[in-house]
Amino acid sequence: MNEIKRQLQMKIGDTTQQQRNVIRKINAQHPTRSKKKYVFIPATVSLALLVATCLFVFSFKGVGEPSTSTMHAVPTPLEEEQVDTFESNEVLTLTEEQKRQYHQQYVEIIEKAMEKKIGISIGVSPMEEFKESDWVEPQVFEKRIQAGVDAFLATEREKLAAMSTNLKPAVTNPNGETMKARYLYFSDILINIGVTATFDTQYNSEKDRLLFSEVDAISTKLVNHRGTWDQTFQQATILDGGRTYRIYIEGIFNYNGLTFEKAFTIEFHCDEFGKIY
Repeated sequence: MNEIKRQLQMKIGDTTQQQRNVIRKINAQHPTRSKKKYVFIPATVSLALLVATCLFVFSFKGVGEPSTSTMHAVPTPLEEEQVDTFESNEVLTLTEEQKRQYHQQYVEIIEKAMEKKIGISIGVSPMEEFKESDWVEPQVFEKRIQAGVDAFLATEREKLAAMSTNLKPAVTNPNGETMKARYLYFSDILINIGVTATFDTQYNSEKDRLLFSEVDAISTKLVNHRGTWDQTFQQATILDGGRTYRIYIEGIFNYNGLTFEKAFTIEFHCDEFGKIY
């Protein structure tokens, strides 16, 4: 350090070139360390696009460990360009009548989303529990709800695709009942549902093969899982000229005090010899 000070004590009469030579000499003896540049990767928030008063009652810690949580409207850094049209930091000044009207619209938006019976449960807190900062325009509220639903559906597709190879083929017992299973997703938990039906087939001379003619006794049940499943509706549609039966089913899954409505479809196929798969 003393050597550096001595070298820096240049005379006023030194030329610019002499000063540069001294600086280069110091740099050669004591190279400076460049600061490390840290790259910050924005963290994404899973399903955190709902208003604080909209309760998402479908967050599971793991299989057998359900928990509820209130999801807040937190835009992710990756979506900063969309925030201006999706969020608003402005606190609305509403009268009590306007709040009642907004709250009713929130409820209607939630009910519309739940009509799809996709396996999540969303509710709106009572109006009295709203903070002033919770009130947003109904259009913003609807976008937040839809964003949460879209994120749920994307995760569902990913989970079901990963488990599709584990499904066993359809089995027909001596009584003529055919059972086929499929997975249903309820946010961090997958359940296996067995769908059983009795199919009739008949020979079609024009196509020289057996085809479906009728289906009866459609039922569903949980396969090796805790909780309860109650089938509430079913509808069968024959497709492909009698080669396929598509069955639409609605039901309610109850688990550890939580209730989820779910709708799904499953297909049964008939080969030319009448084997169902």
